[in-house]
Amino acid sequence: MAVKDYYNTKKVEYKGIIFDSNEEAEYYQLLERKQAAGIIKEIELQPVLDLFPAYDYYGKKRQKMVYKLDFRILYSDGVEVYIDIKGMATETAKMKRKIAEYLHPDKQIIWIAKSKKWGDRFGWIEYDALIKVRAANKREANKKKRG
Repeated sequence: MAVKDYYNTKKVEYKGIIFDSNEEAEYYQLLERKQAAGIIKEIELQPVLDLFPAYDYYGKKRQKMVYKLDFRILYSDGVEVYIDIKGMATETAKMKRKIAEYLHPDKQIIWIAKSKKWGDRFGWIEYDALIKVRAANKREANKKKRG
């Protein structure tokens, strides 16, 4: 089952779980393999970090703000990480990540992207590293064009 959303990604069903994108479902499958190999102890889907509580502002009700990530992983050695799969980072996503990092400094939040050109053997790379390598590649290409 596939349904397109606002960002032109298709929701994907895998083992009865609906993922926001094919990449998210693929990453979950990689996590399952790591769990079967004993590298990962727990996989939590759609963990939520609280950013702001609900409040009133001049008589108007404001809803609480949360940051919903794709996965929380507890490795067998006790290390816990929060993973968000990114195709592109919206300004809202960047803002929520910064707030979450500030309010939850004990939580390791990692953005992961899929890139056949720059990723690891499975095609995965940290989003921030991907942005840096693409920028460096673009600078190098521009230098070659100029001369």
